[in-house]
Amino acid sequence: MVAFAQTQAPIEVAEQVERTHGRQVHRRVSLYQEVGEWAQQWQDVRSWLKVERWGQRDGQAFAQTHYYLTDLQWNATEFLALVRGHWSIENQLHWPKDVVLGEDKARQRGQNAPANWSIVRNFFITGARKLGFTSIAQAKRQLANQVERVMLSLQ
Repeated sequence: MVAFAQTQAPIEVAEQVERTHGRQVHRRVSLYQEVGEWAQQWQDVRSWLKVERWGQRDGQAFAQTHYYLTDLQWNATEFLALVRGHWSIENQLHWPKDVVLGEDKARQRGQNAPANWSIVRNFFITGARKLGFTSIAQAKRQLANQVERVMLSLQ
């Protein structure tokens, strides 16, 4: 796809610049309709995307490029929102579980313990969000000894 992207012009491009938490991220979605022979093995492929992200994070430059095939008939702006929405899942669920609640460093091993503790972490995140917390770290500090309050919020 890389070589194909270099020889084809996109039919549409959407860009977004975001400055939050001391970082700057540029996103660009280029939409292509000429799928070429390499995409004929997938049924109903209508277009493909080149998604670029670059910027500064903690003073370090980064750049990523991803390619996607799709059968959706959307414009580049809609695909940009979809890609951005995917990262909200990472930022609102996986990151709090891994970093704030220490899931990657958890010592539970064997049988069902890791899965059970993952469910407990999900319950806590859901309860904290229902109680109006936007920061899971803050919820953890304020709700540390209020398990009943968290559980009641899940009803």
